[in-house]
Amino acid sequence: MESDIQSVLDLNPEQIETYFSEIGEPKFRGAQLWKGVYSAGYTDFTQFTVFPKSLRERLASDFSLRTFSLIDTTTSPVDETVKFLWQMTDGYKIESVIIYEGKRVTFCISSQIGCPLDCKFCATGKMGLLRNLTHAEIVEQVMQMKMRSKYPPTNIVFMGMGEPMLNYDSVMRAAEILSEPEGLAFSRKKITISTSGIIDGIQRMANEDRPFSLAISLNAPNQKTREAVMPIARKYRLKELMQAAKHYTKITKKRITFEYVLMDGINTRDADAQALIELTKGIPCRINIIPCNSDDPHYQPPSDAVIQHFDQLVNKNHRTITVRNRKGWEIQAACGQLYATNEKNKKATLYKTLKHVE
Repeated sequence: MESDIQSVLDLNPEQIETYFSEIGEPKFRGAQLWKGVYSAGYTDFTQFTVFPKSLRERLASDFSLRTFSLIDTTTSPVDETVKFLWQMTDGYKIESVIIYEGKRVTFCISSQIGCPLDCKFCATGKMGLLRNLTHAEIVEQVMQMKMRSKYPPTNIVFMGMGEPMLNYDSVMRAAEILSEPEGLAFSRKKITISTSGIIDGIQRMANEDRPFSLAISLNAPNQKTREAVMPIARKYRLKELMQAAKHYTKITKKRITFEYVLMDGINTRDADAQALIELTKGIPCRINIIPCNSDDPHYQPPSDAVIQHFDQLVNKNHRTITVRNRKGWEIQAACGQLYATNEKNKKATLYKTLKHVE
C-alpha cells in the first residue's frame, strides 16, 4: 500500500530549510537534518539527539527515512556477491547488487522499474517499463545496502534495472547527492552512469560537463549484430553512437568504458574482435568484456578458452581491456533475474493455493 508520508530523501537542502522555517525552527536545523540523514545514515528520527523530542516527533509524523522493504536476498557461495530485491511503497519491486572484488566494493543500482529497451540477453527487458525511480529511491538503494554491506562501497554503477539515460534528471540528481561532500561523499570518478546507447543522454552529459564516469554497453561491433541483440540500435545507430562517444571524450577529456557482453556464437569470432578494435580506434577508452549471464538458452557465455582468445586479440592491439568475471552467476545476479524468480515463485504459490481451495 502506497504511503502518504513523504520521504525526507525527496527534499533538497533549500526545501529542508524552508520546512524548518515554516514550523518556526532556525535554518541551521536543515544542516543538522542533512548530516544525520546522509553522513550518519540514521534510519529513525529518535536517533537525531541534537533535536528536542517534540521536533523528532514532528519529523516522524511528517516524513519517512526509508520507503521500501527488503523482500528477498541471495548471496553467492562462490564470491559473496549479494543480490537484493526491494519492494516499493506502491508494490513494485527493484533489484540492487553488492559485488566484492578484493578492495573494490561495487554497489550496482537500478534507475527504473523494468526497462523499455528489450535487450535480448537481459531479464529486465522482458518486464517492460513500469515506471521511473525518483532520485530518492535511487539514493535509498545505496543507503539500504550500506547498512548491510560487509565493507564500505568504493564504486557505484548505474547498471541495474532500467536505462539511466531515460531517467536522466533523477539519475543525475541522485548522483549529485551520492557525491555531495556533506552527503554520502562518494568520489565522482567512482560513480559510473551506464547506457545502452541513448545518444541524446550521452551528448547532454558531455555538454553539461557532468563529473561522473560514462559506460556504454556496446555488445556488438557492427550494426546488424547490435540490432539483433539490442533493438534500441535501430533508433540509435552504431555509427552515430560512436560519433557521440567521440564528442563526449573531446568535450570532457575523459575516457569512456565500453561494455562488451560476450555471447557464445554471436559476438565472439576473431572478426568480431578485429571489428571492435577498429570501431574504438581513436576514442580514449577502456573495454570491459563480460561473459554473458542470462537465463535464456540462446544467450550463453563462451568457454574460458574463447574468452581468453578474444581478450588476447584485443590486447595485442594495445587496447585497455579488462575481463570481468561473472560475479554472482550461480545466483542469477544479472539484471531482473531475482525479480523474475520471485514473480515465478509467487505465481507458483498462488497456483498451489488455488488448487488446494479447489
